[in-house]
Amino acid sequence: MKHTMQLLLAALVVSGGAASARTISVGPGQSIQAAVDAAAPGDTVAVRPGTYTEAGRACPTEPTHQCAVVITTDGVQLVGLSTPHDAVVLENPDGQDQGIAIAKVGDGGPACLTDASLRIRGNAVSGFTVNGFDGDGIFLFCADDWSVAGNAVHDNAEYGIFPSHCGPGRVTGNVATGSNDTGIYVGQSHDVRVDHNLATGNVSGFELENSSNSRVDHNESTGNTGGILTFTNIFLDVKQNANNRVDHNSVHDNNKPNSCLHPSDEVCAVPRGTGLLVLAADANLVDHNTVTGNDSFGIAVANFCVANNLSDADCANLDIEPNPDDDHVEQNTATGNGQNPDPSVASVFTVDLAWDGTGNGNCWKHNVAGTQFPADLPGCH
Repeated sequence: MKHTMQLLLAALVVSGGAASARTISVGPGQSIQAAVDAAAPGDTVAVRPGTYTEAGRACPTEPTHQCAVVITTDGVQLVGLSTPHDAVVLENPDGQDQGIAIAKVGDGGPACLTDASLRIRGNAVSGFTVNGFDGDGIFLFCADDWSVAGNAVHDNAEYGIFPSHCGPGRVTGNVATGSNDTGIYVGQSHDVRVDHNLATGNVSGFELENSSNSRVDHNESTGNTGGILTFTNIFLDVKQNANNRVDHNSVHDNNKPNSCLHPSDEVCAVPRGTGLLVLAADANLVDHNTVTGNDSFGIAVANFCVANNLSDADCANLDIEPNPDDDHVEQNTATGNGQNPDPSVASVFTVDLAWDGTGNGNCWKHNVAGTQFPADLPGCH
């Protein structure tokens, strides 16, 4: 990715450290965790190139699991001093669930949504390659004013980069590959920007789940099962996906067979060949994306119950409003999709632009598309 060094430097000034802030250096054979433990708010832990494994400790939100590096102090910046020829690599020695975890110690529940004392603020991770963890590469929980910039996350079993229950933050200039859930995922969060990243070889490239006032822009999603998903899921702490923008992304050739690990997970329902899916989301603006070569469909807007083939009785028992409402699909190029669809996708939906007819206020304007369903999509005024 371009501008990596600028991203690393920007990460050093997230939230502005105090005048007494220190830089703690770590080299091969030394412990990153020991340096993190010695850091005070505003300090930077700068890690020189090399391959690192850590003894591990209990994950802050899941104490029965082991994490390689745990950050629980506000304002600590973790910077890998990678160069184009020498990377800072954090690897799973065996049995560790998360590579880098940033959170206060707690139960991982919803309390931090209303209790500021349970939130962590002003942290950043940049310049790392995080490989092969049993769960997530980089995980943040209940974080505010944070940054994940210029990292690479490869072959982590579930998620590559995973902020959850977070406030304002940014995921920029990263590469995520080989996740059996999502490469770059933002869940139950608000005011997050995800930009200029590459996701390939995952089940979902990018997801915005039950999040609001966030933006996914100028990313490339290719070679995944599904390119970009913005949606409302059921039985979570936050109940709505609303007021997001998905724009200026390249979403192409996402035709990898679904490799989800747990059959009950929602991600297992993502059809091979999904381009950009807006599911039970409200007031999302999807604009200026290029969506091509996805075998099942290009850009689809759908109801949660319809997409999951739920009965009326089951749908009535959900804790979300399942319709997509007030979504705008504008000025996208969606061509060459739906040519070799997954058998689970209804034939009428194997088009460039698709809508299942549910919800209110959804509209389409100035898109370039070869095929669409229905034939007359409502226009935007």
